[in-house]
Amino acid sequence: MLAFSAVPAPWGLIGQVLLLAILLLLAGGFALHAYDDDRLARMPKITELPQSLLLIFLAVLVWLTAARETALNSLGLLTALGIALGFLGDLFMANIFKQEKHVLWGMAAFATGHIFYMLGFREIALHFALHDLGSYGIALVVMWIVALVIWALLVRNPSGDPTMQYAALVYALFLASMAAYAVGLALQEGAFWPLACGGILFLFSDSLIASKLFAGRRFRYMGDVEWTTYILAQVLIVTVVPVALAL
Repeated sequence: MLAFSAVPAPWGLIGQVLLLAILLLLAGGFALHAYDDDRLARMPKITELPQSLLLIFLAVLVWLTAARETALNSLGLLTALGIALGFLGDLFMANIFKQEKHVLWGMAAFATGHIFYMLGFREIALHFALHDLGSYGIALVVMWIVALVIWALLVRNPSGDPTMQYAALVYALFLASMAAYAVGLALQEGAFWPLACGGILFLFSDSLIASKLFAGRRFRYMGDVEWTTYILAQVLIVTVVPVALAL
């Protein structure tokens, strides 16, 4: 899945090193820090944000060294733009810019990034002739049901703010649509199942964030679970480019 066989030397090896660095930051951030009750996590932001930044470097590296001169050039560029907007969303969510409505700005950045991801998925569908509408339809229905169930269990809270909760539902259905596109691809070409898992993990991670922000739900290590599922989702989405190139 994460093989860089289609990425020329030494860039393929550098890509693997970047992935290893992300995983080491993930594991080290958890193992080397004490639990923080305020963040519901062991991992501090100082070890989280560099992971997204390294993913940008990885996406740009694969695009420039392997995808740019191929028919998958657009996929490489769109994926790099998507993860760059994800990093911008991370900065907003961490309130680096000191914005009053930093959560909404973060959601807007992530949503724009997901649009770029879906445009990238379209490039995959066109390049590999994955045009079975039945697969996409089944995936969309299933993922919307999953999103509705997760929202009902985790985000919906009669004592919370109904406006923001229903806004979270709309956003969840949008994320579910992105994940459904990836699942639809995977139903037709098995090599894209890691991509589909990335979309599903993204939906779960954002649902946890919404449950904390809009329904007041909290549990021990919640922040670590949110970040781990999020960064793994981004890894699986970004590495679709070398996977597609290998095909």
